[in-house]
Amino acid sequence: MDIKVSDYIIRHLEEYGVRDVFLLSGGGMMHLLDSLFQSSKIRPYCNLNEQACSICTDAYAQATGELAVCMVTSGPGATNAITGAVNSWIDSEPVLVISGQAKTSDLVGDRGVRQCGSQEVNITAMMQCVTKYAVTIKDKLMVKYHLDKAIYLATHGRRGTVWLDVPLDIQGAQVEESELTEFDPAAEGLVSEYSVSDQDLDEILEWIKAAKRPLLLVGKGVQADKMGDLVRELCRRLQFPALATWRAKMVFADDDELFFGYPGSPGPRYSNWILQTCDFLLTIGSRLNPGITAFNEPHFAFHAKHILVDIDPNEIAKLNMNFAKTLVCDAATFVSRLNERTVGMQVLNTAEWLRYCRSAKAAYPVYQESQAKPQTRTNLYLFGHCLSQIARTDDVIVQSPTGRACTIMGLSFTRREGQVMIGAMGLGSMGFALPGAIGACIACGKRRTVVLEGDGSMQHNLQELALIRGYDLPVKLFVLNNNGYSSIAVMQDNHFQGRHAGCGTDSGVFCCDMKKLADLYGLEYYAIRHDEEIQPVLAEVMADDRAMLCEVFADY
Repeated sequence: MDIKVSDYIIRHLEEYGVRDVFLLSGGGMMHLLDSLFQSSKIRPYCNLNEQACSICTDAYAQATGELAVCMVTSGPGATNAITGAVNSWIDSEPVLVISGQAKTSDLVGDRGVRQCGSQEVNITAMMQCVTKYAVTIKDKLMVKYHLDKAIYLATHGRRGTVWLDVPLDIQGAQVEESELTEFDPAAEGLVSEYSVSDQDLDEILEWIKAAKRPLLLVGKGVQADKMGDLVRELCRRLQFPALATWRAKMVFADDDELFFGYPGSPGPRYSNWILQTCDFLLTIGSRLNPGITAFNEPHFAFHAKHILVDIDPNEIAKLNMNFAKTLVCDAATFVSRLNERTVGMQVLNTAEWLRYCRSAKAAYPVYQESQAKPQTRTNLYLFGHCLSQIARTDDVIVQSPTGRACTIMGLSFTRREGQVMIGAMGLGSMGFALPGAIGACIACGKRRTVVLEGDGSMQHNLQELALIRGYDLPVKLFVLNNNGYSSIAVMQDNHFQGRHAGCGTDSGVFCCDMKKLADLYGLEYYAIRHDEEIQPVLAEVMADDRAMLCEVFADY
């Protein structure tokens, strides 16, 4: 049966189970755009900047754990989408970006010029070092092969971004489906089978039994493989205390009696004390980035016999640590095998260790931390704590990956079971939180979404406010009034004798009036100017599902 390539691509996505696509229209994707809008199974969401398209897609993948898709046009449409796509690559999210492209006859190829086709740019060459797969489809009979291979690679092994670039003449071409080239992952040696030996498990279990202060650290791999239930069961059965990285915030609720927070440079005191005091550490599914190790790998958990389990051997090899054992294995296989071997195992002798962990956690709640300077505006640690107390258990929570908005939500907001947590720790790009909230809200069936963003970061994608009203999204947007980029100002205070450069109104950065911005986009506006206003204003803002913007005037 003959079918247009663009229709085939959309039907293929339908059959795979894709239900939402983020996009910004353009001439270079005209056939894809027409085919998408004829679909009765996929809902298109139109962003106002392609960076927002790819960020929405990243947050959608985080929220669902499934493949997320965005479509952009050629040239600047593709280059604008790079930021979100790179974030998904670093943070291992299964994302497919489909870009339009000039006709195959107009591609530069080996002509030695910079551009031939209209808005042509060799986007796949740019993306090959930051994707699992990036290809321009130049043969219409290869569309099934490339589409299947891209989806397979995005969702298998260490997940990540894939990119398909589709020239206009390929989009509009007719193909006979029976003639399409098939993709076979086994034939290409792409099927990865992970295992852990009985000998390795025996050794690890002996170390666990011998430890006086055992500790589990779970990373993104545990969350991505949906091993949270099994990990919690394992911890409860053995009375095994645990920490998590910020990319694994949905594995434990913060009030779990065996959970003790998120270690690292921007981590609570008690989390780091517990980490540095343990004598046995089992890390599963984390690449142990510099934020977690505080840029001091040899001193990380330096009292502990340390076992690291990770899917990526290169991430293990990069670390300057003295491991007792490392295993290249996915979290699902390792956690399942460990769980099997510990059924019926005697509870660990951790009563004294757990008392220490609990006393440390109780002694140093973040929201009660003393501040280095007198407070005249809102204490953000107290604000984050109060927000977490009033948020519902079915809320979606989105934190900016930059500045104080990230730190406050990471430290003083206590997640409860049922809440979905979204962030972007790896790339840490400004402008993530607003489109991230839109993508996550849609992914979760338009559940109420609470987002914390800085006023400087907000400027990068504020045009996406139009989607909140346009698609009737229940987004509670809290914007921290930092006078621009407060984290940069603090850095310059600490390292450059307070010489401010490009960080606030005193050095050339000007942010818009948030009340006027809220009025412009039809959002109700509230403000919190000092601590006494936190609880009463939050009570109003969080009383229902109405979309609104609340400005929080933060202490410097």
